[in-house]
Amino acid sequence: MGLSFSAYRKELTSRRFKKAYNLLREDCPGLSSFVDHGDLIAFFHDRTADPDRKDAILFELITHYRENEYHLAIAPLFLVLFTPAMANIYSYARRKHPAIDRDDLVQDLSMMLLQIIGEVDISPHKVAGRIIGELRNRVRDFRKRIPDVEFVPLKGDGTDEFEANHADATSDVIFGSDAVSDAAVDINRIMADISAFLNRLIRARKISRNDKRILLKTLLGGESLKDLAPPRDYVRLKHRLQQVMAFIRNYSANS
Repeated sequence: MGLSFSAYRKELTSRRFKKAYNLLREDCPGLSSFVDHGDLIAFFHDRTADPDRKDAILFELITHYRENEYHLAIAPLFLVLFTPAMANIYSYARRKHPAIDRDDLVQDLSMMLLQIIGEVDISPHKVAGRIIGELRNRVRDFRKRIPDVEFVPLKGDGTDEFEANHADATSDVIFGSDAVSDAAVDINRIMADISAFLNRLIRARKISRNDKRILLKTLLGGESLKDLAPPRDYVRLKHRLQQVMAFIRNYSANS
């Protein structure tokens, strides 16, 4: 099983994305010759295509993506455009850390890429190289610090070093705090923040990578725990999910 973005490619066929892409073409002169997003993807994946033109288009895309909320629906397009580079980084991470859960790695790469696209400083030149280099650096540093464990003890009383020094409002997003206004929600940034928050809990040995996977797939992905867990493990995983939820609630209350 390799790196797969079939879900994102499927999203590109949705009516919502097609509408967003057409609106984007009106704002981006560089897209005028790409009536269909498939032509744009083919151009970016063509090794012989003009790299300067690629950078100019990418700079335009990212600029409008950041400045206009109605362009946020094109996020899956970035993931598909950068699939070849992400596949190389994925292979590197798998060679260095073969025990890493493959689905978790794909998800982490996707989150980090969108986070970088939303915040990294860019100029009209060498845009793709800047983004890919930043992603590679983050993956290299990120994977060095994450323990690959199954289950770890939970504390959640707010007294240890992690909870004293790593206050993070992201947990409010998970549990619906009034601190975040619905009108101000940027779903891509929130997803990246939630993933980063859970990764900090993993590095602090408060939850496991499997805990993170279950949280993201059930609470945010809308999947049923019964569909994720074999029948013999359902009760155990249900209890574990309840433990993790209680820990995060306690952490949020104490921080």
